[in-house]
Amino acid sequence: MRTSNVTKCNFSKRSVAVIFANLDLETLISKIKNNALLVKTFKFIKTNRLFVGLTSAGFALVLAAVITVVATGLTLGFTIDYSGERIATVQKVSDFDKARDLVIKSVSGNEADKSITTPKFALTLTVSNKIDTVAKVADAIIANTSDIVKGSALIINGEKVLCTEAEGLSQMLEAKRTAFYIEGAENSASFVESVEIENGYYLRKDIEDVSNAQAFVDALQVKTVSTVVTNISVPHKTKKISTSKQPVGYYEVTVEGQSGVNRKTESVESVNGVETSRVELSYEVVTNVIDEVVTVGVASNKLTAAQNAAVSSAGFICPLQKGSFKISAYYGDGRNHKGMDLAANRGVSIFAVAKGTVVSSGWDGNYGYSIVIDHGNGIKTRYAHASALYVAKGATVSQGEVIAAVGSTGYSTGNHLHIEVIVNGNRVNPAPYIGL
Repeated sequence: MRTSNVTKCNFSKRSVAVIFANLDLETLISKIKNNALLVKTFKFIKTNRLFVGLTSAGFALVLAAVITVVATGLTLGFTIDYSGERIATVQKVSDFDKARDLVIKSVSGNEADKSITTPKFALTLTVSNKIDTVAKVADAIIANTSDIVKGSALIINGEKVLCTEAEGLSQMLEAKRTAFYIEGAENSASFVESVEIENGYYLRKDIEDVSNAQAFVDALQVKTVSTVVTNISVPHKTKKISTSKQPVGYYEVTVEGQSGVNRKTESVESVNGVETSRVELSYEVVTNVIDEVVTVGVASNKLTAAQNAAVSSAGFICPLQKGSFKISAYYGDGRNHKGMDLAANRGVSIFAVAKGTVVSSGWDGNYGYSIVIDHGNGIKTRYAHASALYVAKGATVSQGEVIAAVGSTGYSTGNHLHIEVIVNGNRVNPAPYIGL
């Protein structure tokens, strides 16, 4: 162990006289008769080697000073100036050597002793509770030695591969470990290799650049285990029921379909984001499938007036079968309504009120899907907001023939048929024409 450059202290008469100017030598020496005081006095002298190289006069002055210090509870110590800073006060100069040895043991590296510079000591008068411990002196040496820094060592599979900044390394490793988490899943991850961090004090020359540390971290392999829950939509099917009570073209949804939802839970393992295994943990039905049921007509489209309704004085029949609708709006009705609205279920068949020629069939703005039939003699009828059209422009239709299905297309609220009667280009009240 390297010894300190100060192992003894020489006192001059003048320096001792300045510190202890008011000593009464005879009175102090008389106190040596007290055995306990005598023992403490000479123990102090021996420990600090205070009489080395002193003259007789100097011996007397120092002895008087020591007796005073011991008798009054004061003590002599040494301040330590290290790297231009006063870092501690010790009882003995050898305390610095002990602290130095402690630092060397605490710092990783084989040349820590070369980083510790030689201190300067100065004798001082102090009290016992102001004396610093060896551990505190060691901390002060580390804090004031520029070549010693805090750092972290990256240890892979038991081998120390590098040292770098403490916080930086920890953050890099955590970012790498969690880099392959699957969003929305329960994840856990660990390094394939044994990875450890050893925090401590290191020589500055042994600290690697952060970019070098990042390269080591990037090369590590991470195993991630994720519990993945997937909701799977199961589409519903459509079942058709035929009825001879309705003509061909009749289509009504009697049961609304609903898709189902199944939930699959899997355990997915990956290494650096590459999937290595997938195991199904559970499969459950969250929402049951409800199949859609529709009723379609299969009867002939050529219904006679007698089958459908009575013929009005104008020779027209009602466009909807009696009992299948309610009048929801009359002609005029305070809002200049130019037709009648017959509310019915979607898909209910619409009949031609009289024979004629289809002059338009298709989408017609606010009317939605609409048909206009010319019955001759300047009379036309319009059937609007249909959900389906069964005849095309130019077709000839018979009275009572199914031409469309009730719907709510265009500017419409709720399923209904908007029926208009147009005479010589003017829309008139349809009620007397269709027997309502």
